[in-house]
Amino acid sequence: MMKKIVIAILLAAALFGGLFFLAFTSGGNALLLPSVNSYLKESIEGAKVELVKLSLKPGYITAVAKVNDAVDLAAEGPIDLLGQSFDLIYTLDAQKIESETFRIDKPLHIEGKATGRMAEMHITGSGEAFASDIRYGLSLRENQPQNITLSLKDASIAQMLLLAGQKPYAKGRMSIDVNMPTLDPEHPQGEARLQIRDALVDAALLRQEHNISLPSDTAFGADMTARAEGEMLLAQGEIITSLATLALSETRYHLNSQKLNTSYQLDILDMAKLSGIVQAPLAGKLAFAGNVAFDGKSVDATGITHSLGGEGRFHYKNDTLSVFLKEAEAARVLAMIGEPRYLSGKLSGSVELDSVEKLSGKFDLKSKGEAQREVVKKALDLDLGKAFQYDMTADGKISAQKVYAQTKLDTTMGKLSMPDMVYAIAPGSLHSSYHLYIPDLGKLQPLTGKQYRGDMDFKGELRKEKDLVITGEGKEFDGSVEYRLVNERITADVHGATVSKVMYMLGYPQVLEALSEAKIDYNFVTQRGKVDAKLDSAHILPNQMTILLKQVLQIDLTRERYNQATFVSTISPAQFDFDFIAQNPVSHIKILNGVLVKKSEQITASVDMRYKDKDLKAKITGTLDKPKVALDTSSFIKSKLDSKMDKVLDKKLKEGEGDQIKGLLKGFLK
Repeated sequence: MMKKIVIAILLAAALFGGLFFLAFTSGGNALLLPSVNSYLKESIEGAKVELVKLSLKPGYITAVAKVNDAVDLAAEGPIDLLGQSFDLIYTLDAQKIESETFRIDKPLHIEGKATGRMAEMHITGSGEAFASDIRYGLSLRENQPQNITLSLKDASIAQMLLLAGQKPYAKGRMSIDVNMPTLDPEHPQGEARLQIRDALVDAALLRQEHNISLPSDTAFGADMTARAEGEMLLAQGEIITSLATLALSETRYHLNSQKLNTSYQLDILDMAKLSGIVQAPLAGKLAFAGNVAFDGKSVDATGITHSLGGEGRFHYKNDTLSVFLKEAEAARVLAMIGEPRYLSGKLSGSVELDSVEKLSGKFDLKSKGEAQREVVKKALDLDLGKAFQYDMTADGKISAQKVYAQTKLDTTMGKLSMPDMVYAIAPGSLHSSYHLYIPDLGKLQPLTGKQYRGDMDFKGELRKEKDLVITGEGKEFDGSVEYRLVNERITADVHGATVSKVMYMLGYPQVLEALSEAKIDYNFVTQRGKVDAKLDSAHILPNQMTILLKQVLQIDLTRERYNQATFVSTISPAQFDFDFIAQNPVSHIKILNGVLVKKSEQITASVDMRYKDKDLKAKITGTLDKPKVALDTSSFIKSKLDSKMDKVLDKKLKEGEGDQIKGLLKGFLK
């Protein structure tokens, strides 16, 4: 804008110097106007300059022009037409400036001087422009600007953006200082400084125009210096925002080739402030240093960081990206992505994308260390025990917005492999087969709160879309188990399992042997569910109750077989409520409304038994590992007495009298 105004002044002055042959009359001046305006229209590009008043007198000139129908330019002063010298005072005034691309509703007022000769002149000016103080000066030698100085103090950033044809993405103040000995486009010389302070990004406008989400009214400032040396521009400085600080050094820009090269240091003090931009939780600090090169068409960028421990490097060029991580600390990586520091260990890996735009390439990842028990307990309410080691590897490829991976995880508690995992990035869905092997269930005790025994081996499929669905099967307890987990609810079918082995695995006393067909339905969140089992070839194993019956009453229940036994249990957060019924033509055993408390393993059960013609009852209390069995033999003794009394009375009483006396005596024995 200023350059265009200066050109207008110079052209007007040149015309004035060439019109000495005209009469110094108002009529003669009027004749000059059309010719001058026609010349200005043909000579000036990018601006409309119209001379509206001209008064040429011997040794003095007064002229008024209009620039872009908005700016009034007035100049007057002594002039020597023969010597082509002048000493002019000029003013630039406007209440607002607008064009097809911008509008500035701030006044413009500049006063200055233009002195010298047409071949060599000096122009100075000062005043108010773009809501700031402005001062400038330059010399013209044969129409070539030299010794250019410009000082713009506290200018409106929004208005300067509008002037540059951009939308007001920021508001605040900026200052510019320029000192250029020459403005030779081929070999410029000079230096400039840009300072920005107390500025704010218009987050709403940036999101609307470019879909970039920054925190509301992000603050920023800058201090940049630049120096021109021949065909090269050299710069350095820093840009400080509430999100990050970017320091640039050794910045070189070649004017002819338009190649840019710069070293940089990027410091992000709080990654959480970038969460809205990447649409993912972030935390912690991150610092990168590297180099950026731009040849006018493509970008070549490198960087290195030690913020995650170990070393991280990246290289971006022509839509390809390579990222390498060596011996990073897993805890720091977790913290950066907004997760608790569950793990302490080392993390190494690489990602190599042959196309960032198409998101295609390959990757590998390795991590080894141990879980942080206190962090896991607090964050997930899980107890992993005194030590929980892990060793994880993953590798695969990325193609068509999908990640294909082979993953293995070996831990203190078990081994998990997922050989064909497919993760669709856009919908966020996951699918894989898996193999889970737990060699020692006893190591799960911190998680389960109970000492289990044996091992388990399961294979199946995992799918995560709207819901998490895990299906699988295993050959366990001499039988098989098929299960389906949907979110927090699991259902399972058990076929041909040996009950004694199930009880051994659960750590319960082995009091029953049978083949089981069972259905299980359980909710891990509500801790409620149901077990419904049918038992075949069931028989009671020696236990405290069977030994007592054999010693006291000479009844051996361990020799009985039951092919129609059932076991039903209702599970609640605190206890198991269960019923057990086993019967055959000779005997039966019934437990109704039995209760087993989970935490203490206290048991309460009433047992109703019948053996041949004998009725027996028992009460089981205590704990599973130390049960107490109390036999109630009153019904058994009563049946014995009834039998003996019938024989005695039949001998002693007359016919017809016995039934009444028998009933009376038996009533007393109830």
